[in-house]
Amino acid sequence: MTLVFMVMFVSAHASIALHDQTFQKDYPHSGPSLVCDQCPPGTYLRAPCSSSQKSDCAKCPDGSFTELWNSITKCLRCSMCDVNQVVTKECSSSNNCQCECKEGYFFNKKYDACVKHKECMPGYGVNVTGTPHRDTQCALCQPGFYSDGFSAKDLCVAHRKCEDDGFRVVLKGREWHDTLCASCQDLKTRDGAEYLHEILPTFFIKLQQTMGIKKMRRFGMKLSQLGGKTTARETIMKLSKSGLNDFINSWVQKAGNDQVRKLPEILGKIGSPQEGEKLQCKLEYIEQQSKLCDGLNE
Repeated sequence: MTLVFMVMFVSAHASIALHDQTFQKDYPHSGPSLVCDQCPPGTYLRAPCSSSQKSDCAKCPDGSFTELWNSITKCLRCSMCDVNQVVTKECSSSNNCQCECKEGYFFNKKYDACVKHKECMPGYGVNVTGTPHRDTQCALCQPGFYSDGFSAKDLCVAHRKCEDDGFRVVLKGREWHDTLCASCQDLKTRDGAEYLHEILPTFFIKLQQTMGIKKMRRFGMKLSQLGGKTTARETIMKLSKSGLNDFINSWVQKAGNDQVRKLPEILGKIGSPQEGEKLQCKLEYIEQQSKLCDGLNE
């Protein structure tokens, strides 16, 4: 019984396969319908069968293809890769061109297009690396690790261990900045604001992520008034958020120690007192480390 069933099963599949590779051609005015062979992948039907000859199949011209058994009279045109895609398999007579998102991009079903991988912001590292088929996944840096920039590839990095280099901790590391180290000699000769200045670029990157454009403009005005060449109010008020980011970053790079010390007060005046307190606490911690060095011989 089982053997009979198997024979019937195989025969049925053979019949289906044969049926899939044939088609019926009707000749309403010249005779009965005929069962013609379909053309194999990579070819097309140049002429159907007749009572005296089989189907005439021809190879697809360059730039066209057929992937299945068919009875079409013209091959399909090869596809072109979309923007931000690369070819993973060239088109041939028997297969279409295959594409995927290029390096740094993934296919977003919502937009039906390849879009850039998300960049993890300061304080976050890559948890799952992006591929052409999925976006980057970020995770908050664990205690003892940090990330101080935007990246779609970088992991969180371990904080520096000052004692390994024979230095003292000037400022403990956080998830968004490294531990700052120095010798007592440096602490005695350098202004504490110089150490604080080292983490300001990343501090303001994080701050700008939460600031509205109106507050950023007020902040830009206050910075402009801190000595040096004052930028016209009209100029600052016309800046976009991107332009304000550039203005603030440029100010940070050029800021002197006295200007850095006034930042906590300015942040309080524009409505960000908590951020100002954070900077003030860091500055006081740095200066406390300097005092602890008094009397020590290094």
